[in-house]
Amino acid sequence: MPIGRRSLFLSGGALFVAACARVTPQSAPPTPAPPPDLEPWNQEAQGILSDVLNTLRTFDDFQAFRVSTDNGSSMHLPSELSWDAPTSAAWDEATHVTRGLHGRADQLFTAVTTARINPDLWRLQRTLADATHNLLDLSDALSAYRDRVDVLPPGDASSALRLLDAAWAQWAAAAGRWGVSRAEAIGCASA
Repeated sequence: MPIGRRSLFLSGGALFVAACARVTPQSAPPTPAPPPDLEPWNQEAQGILSDVLNTLRTFDDFQAFRVSTDNGSSMHLPSELSWDAPTSAAWDEATHVTRGLHGRADQLFTAVTTARINPDLWRLQRTLADATHNLLDLSDALSAYRDRVDVLPPGDASSALRLLDAAWAQWAAAAGRWGVSRAEAIGCASA
């Protein structure tokens, strides 16, 4: 059966009108509310990262002290002033944080991975678990440095510097996942 010009023209016009018709978008399903534990998890992770940041700064002070007091060190500059050693309170706190970090991070990891949340939020839970696992890796890096420090011979401690750099890199990776930075707020004195 042959198609006439008129039929072809009408069917083409109908297709054109159908193609130009307004399509009503389908509304997206409502986004489920985040789990109630989300804010406490964020606070705990940020607290861990803050404690580790102070610990890493104490370890930096230790490294600088060891280099500045060893005149034979290749890292010691002739015009460099001597650094003070970290205070015993700062060193004890850094050791305490290092030794307790794995337990804190593991507790948070367990809380995140075993929480019963809305099944629609499984991606969020997986992302949080992955970010929390970075804290466990940070614990391992910090412990490796602290364990090396325990057996350092006298000198500039340069043999532990690679481990300290690795701990800083791991902190940066973990902090980025939790929205934490090394920046400090500087208060202004009122005039």
